[in-house]
Amino acid sequence: MASIPASRAAISALKIEQRVERDVKAGIPELDRSVHTESEESLRAYVTSEIIGRVHRERQAALDEQANLRGEVKIRQHYQELRDTGRIIGQRLGNTSELLRRQLERTATALSSARMDLEIFRNRNGLTRDAVYRESKLLHYSVIFFIVICETALNSFFLSKGSQLGLVGGFFQAFIISVVNLGLAAFMAFSLRNLFHVNLLHKSLSLVLFLAVTAMAAFFVLGVGHYREALETDPFAASGLAVTSLLQQPLSIRDFNSWIMVVVSAMAVMLLVAKFFVVDDRYPGYTAVTRRLRVLQAQWMAQCAAAFTELRGQADATRQEVSKREQQIRSEFIGFKASIERSDHVRREYEEDIVKAQGLLDELIRHYQSLAERISNRRAAYFGKLLQVELEKLPHLNTAGLEQHKADLSFFERLLEKLDNEYEGAMEAISERLEEINAEVAGLIRKIEDDHGLSGL
Repeated sequence: MASIPASRAAISALKIEQRVERDVKAGIPELDRSVHTESEESLRAYVTSEIIGRVHRERQAALDEQANLRGEVKIRQHYQELRDTGRIIGQRLGNTSELLRRQLERTATALSSARMDLEIFRNRNGLTRDAVYRESKLLHYSVIFFIVICETALNSFFLSKGSQLGLVGGFFQAFIISVVNLGLAAFMAFSLRNLFHVNLLHKSLSLVLFLAVTAMAAFFVLGVGHYREALETDPFAASGLAVTSLLQQPLSIRDFNSWIMVVVSAMAVMLLVAKFFVVDDRYPGYTAVTRRLRVLQAQWMAQCAAAFTELRGQADATRQEVSKREQQIRSEFIGFKASIERSDHVRREYEEDIVKAQGLLDELIRHYQSLAERISNRRAAYFGKLLQVELEKLPHLNTAGLEQHKADLSFFERLLEKLDNEYEGAMEAISERLEEINAEVAGLIRKIEDDHGLSGL
């Protein structure tokens, strides 16, 4: 930042003697001039504008910059928000509890409907026991996949002999057989489960379906054995020979390896039927209605727990906001106070500059007066008078905003004295309001359970 130079160095740099002597040597009569020349005017402008004025502008710019920074401080707003914490947390928790109430009402309605459906299903079908089924679907499908792979691996070895692709071709043929067995097992398990239906017509139709699918499965398994045996006779005509042999003499399989294939396929079908059957309750449809009820029960319990977690999360978020706001107040107060101290420092520097400027102008006036006496130059004496006028018009800094901010600083200091109590009061308000809302939500849950008949869940 610019500063007033030392008087002797500044006067030396201005080359006053050369300026005056140049005008005297020019031979211009003194009586022909009523005002100072362009040379003196430029000298006066240089002193007042470039030396003194530039220092004033830079000091004033520094003060304005600090004033703008202080103008961005929001200590009053943050403090008011801190005092309004009780009202803010009340609105937030109230809005959250209303949303939770709507969600709980919807879930309770669905759960009550599912519970009613289960009771109607039980009464309609004469059931007094709970449904028995496997909760894990992943384990169920894993076992089925393992059975299919084992059957495919065993049968691929026996079918590889008649395939042009060897073991690879036998594997694909065995895999197709396993997929067919899987489909037959699924139909057998479905018809077997429907045999337990309370309706006699439904039960009779299921029995017919079960016998038909069982016969198809047995016929297919025996066909696999005949196909394996035909591969030993003629691999290229094995399919036709197998069908003919199966239709004429279904049990006339004379090859041991073929019987092994029949046994392996039959065991795979029976295991798959058992797995499909036991994964759900033996009564058809009982698992579906029970599973829906239990899913909604779990959803209801999860939402009840999540309601309190959500409220606690809102309270924790508000606590963090209050803590952050308290830190902002302290941080902005420190910055505000430091900015005022910097502005005071700039003002003190400018006062020192003014003293230097007065000394510089006094020295210039003495030089002009001395020159005027030495060389009888009235213009120099006249210009000395002009510099005396400039000495009386030295600019002052605009510090109106600084004085107002000093008054604000005193107010902020009083706020800081109350800040700890306000912060503790805000935290206590959050805790108290959270306890009240938690009690309201707990009562709301009990009321919803009573209204929808969900007590005891």
